[in-house]
Amino acid sequence: MKTYAVLGSFLLLTSAAFAQQKDQVIANQAIAIGPWDIATNSKGGKFDSCAMSRTADDLGISFVRTADGLLLLLDSPKWKLERAKAYTVRLTAGGQSVEAKALAETKNVTITLADRPLNAKLKIANALVVQGEGATLRVPLDKSALALERLEACFERNVREGPETNPFVAPSRKP
Repeated sequence: MKTYAVLGSFLLLTSAAFAQQKDQVIANQAIAIGPWDIATNSKGGKFDSCAMSRTADDLGISFVRTADGLLLLLDSPKWKLERAKAYTVRLTAGGQSVEAKALAETKNVTITLADRPLNAKLKIANALVVQGEGATLRVPLDKSALALERLEACFERNVREGPETNPFVAPSRKP
């Protein structure tokens, strides 16, 4: 009887450790397309978004595809921004230009990319120019056409998957 209890406890602990390890592997799974790394993001164990990220000249760059659309996240360890302040910026790509708001944290900003014509230009432009009051940033877009297509495919594939398919197995989140 003790043997069964010990064996049962061992199997339970082993299964829990294996499941945790598998979740860590899935969470860290990413693919590279040129300079871009594409990965899924989860909140509370549930799929949230897909992101493509890179760095260029101390500038962290991420395009994030969420249920609400496309976001641009920029960060730099050199920045000292006023948290929760919305800075006005001008975004330009491939001849298309729009005004947007950059919502600040202390070292990063988030910009909602709501303009579809501008978003289409991201696939063909060499760079996205972000012009603020104090400086102009150049976001390189090399290999962005393939990366943005993969980002959208990542989001569409993962948003459709859910625990309804098998409530006992964590869904496979693939970029």
